[in-house]
Amino acid sequence: MTISALDNWIGNRTDSLPLVALKDAVLGISASHYLERQLTTPKCKEKLLSAHGGAPLGLRQRFEADLDILQEAGITPFFVFSGMDVKVKDTGSRGWEDRVAANTLAWNYYDGQRAPESVEEFGNSNSVKPEQLFRVFQKILQSNNIGFIVAPYAAEAQLSYFANMSKPMVDAVYASTEALLYDIDKVIVKFDFESPPSAPRFSWLSKQGLLEQLNIPSADLFVDACLLSGTSFLPTFPPLENLRHQRKPFTIRDTTQMMNNFGRSVSGVCNHYQDDSQVQQLDYLDRYRRAKMSVKHHVVFTEAGTVEPLELDKSSSDVHDFIGPRFPEELYFYLSKGVIGPRVLNWLANGQFLETPPLDNGESEDYRRLVSEQLTPLRTTTLSLLTQPLHRYYQSKDRNVTVNFWFNSNFKKVLNHANMSPAPASLVNAWHVRESDLEVQKSRVKALPGSFLFAVASLTYNEFPPTTITKRDNKQPLTTKDEILCNTMWRFLQIRGYIAEDHSLTAWGKALFQGLSSIDPADELEEAVFLAIELLRLDLVNSKDMFPHYSGSPAWGSDLDKANCLLISRLATLSTLHHQPTGFHGPLSRSILAYHCMISSLTSTLRDMLEVLLTALFLNGDAARDRPDYLALSLALPFLDTPHAGLGIAVKHYLDDLAMNDDPTADATKEDTKRSCEGWFREAGHFRADLERAWALVAAVESMSRCARSEGLPCAEVSVAGWLEGRK
Repeated sequence: MTISALDNWIGNRTDSLPLVALKDAVLGISASHYLERQLTTPKCKEKLLSAHGGAPLGLRQRFEADLDILQEAGITPFFVFSGMDVKVKDTGSRGWEDRVAANTLAWNYYDGQRAPESVEEFGNSNSVKPEQLFRVFQKILQSNNIGFIVAPYAAEAQLSYFANMSKPMVDAVYASTEALLYDIDKVIVKFDFESPPSAPRFSWLSKQGLLEQLNIPSADLFVDACLLSGTSFLPTFPPLENLRHQRKPFTIRDTTQMMNNFGRSVSGVCNHYQDDSQVQQLDYLDRYRRAKMSVKHHVVFTEAGTVEPLELDKSSSDVHDFIGPRFPEELYFYLSKGVIGPRVLNWLANGQFLETPPLDNGESEDYRRLVSEQLTPLRTTTLSLLTQPLHRYYQSKDRNVTVNFWFNSNFKKVLNHANMSPAPASLVNAWHVRESDLEVQKSRVKALPGSFLFAVASLTYNEFPPTTITKRDNKQPLTTKDEILCNTMWRFLQIRGYIAEDHSLTAWGKALFQGLSSIDPADELEEAVFLAIELLRLDLVNSKDMFPHYSGSPAWGSDLDKANCLLISRLATLSTLHHQPTGFHGPLSRSILAYHCMISSLTSTLRDMLEVLLTALFLNGDAARDRPDYLALSLALPFLDTPHAGLGIAVKHYLDDLAMNDDPTADATKEDTKRSCEGWFREAGHFRADLERAWALVAAVESMSRCARSEGLPCAEVSVAGWLEGRK
């Protein structure tokens, strides 16, 4: 996060140097800052990102172009990701109202045929945040052999430590202005790789230079001024928000002047405004003191591999009061390697979190029911699985997690993981299948070990499930990548109800196998098929009018045509429309986006559970810990990201446009409609092939529905194959 008041004042006060000045340097880069620039700078911003979801379509291409320039200049980049939020951080509760307002205005413009204004407003919403792209970006870094680490907490604090080691790990730092809160004097804040392209440059700030220009006598007072101005640790001091200069926002110069008026003391400032209702409501002075301590004694990974506060010799014994409870060092290690993300750890550490509105603004009752009711058992199970290997302190009812919701501040949901009986971990502790048994299944099942198809297909051989009921061997833990991935997947599938206690497939498992075995592996539809069966179980595979106030639903043909078009396009949203690495080009649909948001919430919840299962495998000693492939294991698990809504939108337009014709099944009509849609989605390089993949996915879902119903399961009937056949 940048310090906006400092950024507003800096303007052109940065210094600039040619990129060659960093030759042979290791450049420490805040991943959050790099991604923030990708999301917000005009040359990188994909303005319709919040209208279709997913990751930026050109992220990989732009990063690799930047990487080429850095490496050509002899610079070695090293990325640092932020980990958990410190206890004082006000996460998620600020800013979502502005995002909702911007998205609402953008959709109003779009529905009013005012496309240019709509595009600009979508771009202004900034609804996608850097942390939502961490996993995708880590995969990009891995594929380019670029090193990174996930800090225990703030990346900027970790970069400060790396830069100040006896043998510095980084020679320069590229980060937001918030890095100046720490012991870093010079921070690179911007690269200019384009003008002129033959001589790229970078802009940097000197903390000492800023102190002189602002007439601040010490770095400590500079930190105070930054904190009062608003950071990720402390909201802006309310009276500063009322300062305006010709409608321009206040700057850090205003903050320093305010401090000078009251003895250059934050206490003096707060005491002067002690009757201000907002200052009282925030209990601002106490929050400032905690924020100041969280900066001064921020927790980082040390050179020795331990997790310790900065200035350890001066820190007090109450660091947990402003940073948060201390987790085992081993858990921080798995966080640093990317085995587990920080989301569930934040829940457990803070004891609560805020469910914020999705990209479509979350106005439907079905979405609100999904996140407040239907996903609660999954999230509770995930917390139980995480706490099982930890100290009993984390397993007590005092560590239950409260979920708050944006749509009703008085409504809360408690994730009561401490009272789950039987404990989920006890249900899956008999999975320790060895490589010798896997080899037999590899010769039988034509699927990659660790895939959904391998996991369920292997259990269809009657003699195999009994052999998988195994005990942990403390002398010989699971070692190979295949062993670890397969046992993680089997545990996950049993937790989700697809595998029974005797390790045979349940009725739902048989339905899943039916769907997986009906698709071509080359179509890469496994994750889509699994998400579809989860949605079937949640009764969300339907053509109900779940989003009655949203535009973009089918508009042509009979009621049956509209219903089938809606159902098929929703299912297509589970897969990907292959698109050129540029901003999205094509029509939009808020209705399809809303369904995409449901998929995204489900996907992230399932991903959390998989990461926790993998982490628990190591924490419990079930898997060998001395290994180089931690990141590869995590990235090999499903649900790394949610595809954008493009394929659902494309399928909706194709089928809806067909319905405008007298004979939508005529070959000439279908060909003309496909050509027309290829014009609308001109950057979709494989439009027709992607349609075929969508039809294959729909067929797989129909086969799962049919199998589930034949097994007597409560499952909606999906029966659109006959209708769709003539429209392909």
